Amino acid sequence: MPLSVRELVARREFGLSVAAGSAGLDRAISWVHASEVPDPTPWLEPGSLVLTTGLGHEGPGSVAAMVRRLAETGAAGLGFAVDLVYRRVPPEVLRAGDEAGLPVLVVPYATPFVALAQAVAARIAGEERAALQHALHGYRRLTDAALRHGAAPGAVRVLARGFGDWAAVLDAAGSVVEVAPPEAAGAAARTAAEITGTLTDAGRSISVVDAAGHLMGHALGTGRALGWLLIRRGTAFAGPEHSVVAAAAALVTYELEQRRAAAEQARRASADAVLDALREHADPVTTARLLSTFGLDPGRVTVLVAAAAGWPGGDPYEVLANAPAPVLAADAGGTETVLLTSRPDRLLPAVRDPGSALGRACAAGAGVGVSGEVPAGRLAEGLRQARQALAIGRREGRAVTAVGDLGVVELLLASAGGPVPELLVRRLVDPLRRAEADRGIPLVATVRAFLDNNGSVARASAELGVHRHTLHYRLDVVREVLGRNLDSANVRLELALALQAHALRGDDTGAPSSSPAGA
Repeated sequence: MPLSVRELVARREFGLSVAAGSAGLDRAISWVHASEVPDPTPWLEPGSLVLTTGLGHEGPGSVAAMVRRLAETGAAGLGFAVDLVYRRVPPEVLRAGDEAGLPVLVVPYATPFVALAQAVAARIAGEERAALQHALHGYRRLTDAALRHGAAPGAVRVLARGFGDWAAVLDAAGSVVEVAPPEAAGAAARTAAEITGTLTDAGRSISVVDAAGHLMGHALGTGRALGWLLIRRGTAFAGPEHSVVAAAAALVTYELEQRRAAAEQARRASADAVLDALREHADPVTTARLLSTFGLDPGRVTVLVAAAAGWPGGDPYEVLANAPAPVLAADAGGTETVLLTSRPDRLLPAVRDPGSALGRACAAGAGVGVSGEVPAGRLAEGLRQARQALAIGRREGRAVTAVGDLGVVELLLASAGGPVPELLVRRLVDPLRRAEADRGIPLVATVRAFLDNNGSVARASAELGVHRHTLHYRLDVVREVLGRNLDSANVRLELALALQAHALRGDDTGAPSSSPAGA
C-alpha cells in the first residue's frame, strides 16, 4: 500500500506534527513536491504532498488559498516549514486545512524536504519490487497450474487466488466455461452478460473501473476471438499485475489455438469419411459415430451445399474452424462444399450475415442450399434436398435457400414415402427416360429448361445451346411420348412436380423405373 500521511507523521526521525486537517490523515501519498509558487496545482497529480516555506507567497491569505486549491485537486496534504519565513503556521492556513479536510503538517527547520521525498520514494520502490516479485511468482504458478490442470482451469485458479476476487474464461458466445472460485459463477455470468456487447475483435482488451472495483479482460485467440479471460477485484491492478493477466491470457490462447488447429486438421482428415456418409446406403452406425465425434447430434442433421468457389482458396476448413456451431465439411468433386451441422439455428445466421467470414465465403459463390432435418442414416436424402434447394434458389436469385422455404418441394418431401411423387415420376419422367435411351435425345433436360424459362422457346434453346427448330422438334417428341399438350398449365404443373420429385429421388443419371407407366 502507498505511504499515508498518518504513517509519514509517525516516522519520528522527521519530527512532523499535524497542525490542521486531521480528518485527511489516511490519504495516500503518490509523490512529494516542493513548491514556492502560489498555485502549483497545474503541475501536480492526485495524492501529491506539497512542501512549502511560504517564501513565494504575498502573505498567509495566499497560502490559505493554495490549501483550498490543493484540496480540490485531490492532494494528500501540505507540509509547512517553519522558522524560515514564518515561526508558526498562520491561523488562516490552519482554518483552510480544517475546513477542507486537508492535512497541514509542521515541518521543523532541521528536517530537509529531500528526506521526506526519499521516504515516499523508498515506499513506492518497495511496493514496485514487491509487486514485481509477486508477478514473477505468479508466472511460475501459472505455468505449473496450466501443466497440472490445463491452461483455462489453471489460469483462473491462479488469478483468483493471488490477484483478484474472481477470474473466468468465456467462450466466443460469452458463456462462462471456467470460473474460480466456484461460488463466483453467478457474478461472472452476470458480468459477462453486462459486457458482452463490448467484447469485439476490434478491442483486444478491456478495463472497467466502477463502484465494484476494477474489471480487466483480454481476448483469447490470435485472429478472431475464441473467448475472453476476465478478472475482477475491488482495487486497481498494479503495472506488473497487468502483465500477469496478459501472460495468463497468452497461455489460454496457446491452448485454444492448438485445439482449434487440431480440430481443423481433424475436419480435413474426416472429409473422405463425410463423403462416405453422404452416399446412398451408408452405414448409419459408422455415420453416427463420425457425427458424435465432432459434436453433432446423429438424430438431427441439417445438410448445406455451398459453391466451392466461395471459399478462400477453395478451402472451407479455416473459415469453419471459427464457425458458431460444430460443423463437418467435405469438398464434393471440386464444384460444391457440403456442410453438416446439428445447430442450423446458430450456423444459418452466420451464413446469411454478409459481415461474417462464413457469410462472405458463401456469398462469394453461387448460393447455398439447406436441407430439412434428417437422421444419420439418411444424409444422402438430406444432400439431395440441399442440392434441389440450391438449384431452385439459383433460378430465383436467392443467396440462401432452405427446403422449408419451398412449399411444393416441402410437400413432396413430406409425402416422399407415399405414392404421389413416385406416381408422378412413373407417369411423366420414366417414359421420357426410356425415349431418351431409344432415340438419343435429352428429353428430360429439354423439358426442365422449357419449364424453367416459363415456356419461352428462345430462352430455353439459348440455355441448352441448340437452335429453336431443334427445341421445337424435341418438344414435339415429348408431346408424342406423353400424349400431353405442353401448352396446358395443368400439364406444365404436373411436369414441374414430377421433375422435382425425380430430382429429390436422386436418380438423374440412373435407368428409369421398371414399373409400368400408367399405374
